[in-house]
Amino acid sequence: MLRTDRQRLKQRQLFVYGGLLLVSALLQVMSRHLLGFAEWYAIHIYPYLVQGIGSISNLLPVALDELLIYFLVIFSILYIVTGICHIVKKQITWKRWLWTLLVRVCKVVVVWAFVFTLTCGLNYHRTPFSKLAQLPMGESSVEELEELCLWLTEEIEKIAPLIATDEEGRCALPDKMRTLTRQAMEDLGEQYPQLGGWYPKAKPVLTWPVLSYESLEGVFGPYTMEAHYNPNIPAHNQPAVLCHELSHLKGFMREDEANYIAYLACTGSENANLRYSGLLLAYTHSINALYYADYERFVRVRIQLCEQAEQDYAYHKTYWKQFEGPVSEISDKVNDTYLKVNAQSEGTKSYGRMVDLLLGEYRKR
Repeated sequence: MLRTDRQRLKQRQLFVYGGLLLVSALLQVMSRHLLGFAEWYAIHIYPYLVQGIGSISNLLPVALDELLIYFLVIFSILYIVTGICHIVKKQITWKRWLWTLLVRVCKVVVVWAFVFTLTCGLNYHRTPFSKLAQLPMGESSVEELEELCLWLTEEIEKIAPLIATDEEGRCALPDKMRTLTRQAMEDLGEQYPQLGGWYPKAKPVLTWPVLSYESLEGVFGPYTMEAHYNPNIPAHNQPAVLCHELSHLKGFMREDEANYIAYLACTGSENANLRYSGLLLAYTHSINALYYADYERFVRVRIQLCEQAEQDYAYHKTYWKQFEGPVSEISDKVNDTYLKVNAQSEGTKSYGRMVDLLLGEYRKR
């Protein structure tokens, strides 16, 4: 009787986990090939997940998923140590223990894939933000790119004298930065309804050195619906990073779109430091594109950047230089693979596509 019950339990588990895997695959296929399904999901279903899960994790002052990672690491170590003890005491064979471990890992992976599909994966296939914003997209000339860079240079020069700086003259963090960035995103939502609604508070990562060595300024937690940022990166980067991660909570997962949304939110703010952060984000992508498109034009434009921005750029390079190494290289490769798997065929190069969005907006001016 006991053996029969175990067999039934195994059959039920196989049915449940197999069903979750099948549903995940079916949803991914529908989001990729069924026109309008991903956008419908992002508008009608995804916001309830953000509100439901995010309202719980938002109660904690620290990142819930970071705590869960600590728990997972400790649990894994204890599980392995306990298993070794049982093997040594001959309470279980090592083959049996490895098989049990493999089965449990597979169960966790299936659940992980299912939840990821619902909270993140489907949104990679929604309608591009360029269409929602009605931007005139298309091929651009190098002259247009140069004009964009010059315009951004002028805007940076205008706002630079108004920003708050630290004792070393570098851009400082604005007071109540997390509140200001949430407000900036909410204000942008009045112009673009897809960005409207509730936003949780962005949270700093406690183990920020890990992010720095991985060359990460921020990260989105799809399992707890949290936006995280690296609190140790240069101050001029932080507002744009927060808005970037918050945009993922509205279902815009593509990195180029999240960057563009961050630019719009920051430059639409009344706070000078936020506007400065957004403009520098746009300038960095645009001037890098000009460097590869026409080096002579790049040199002519690059030397016109104001002294304040030059100082912040210098600190930016100094900061990231100390974290260069094999860890950052591996992280870049992992991130590149992740983006390609999720339909960003150019991988990390898709970060450069933000320039196309900026050029589209520039044409509308």
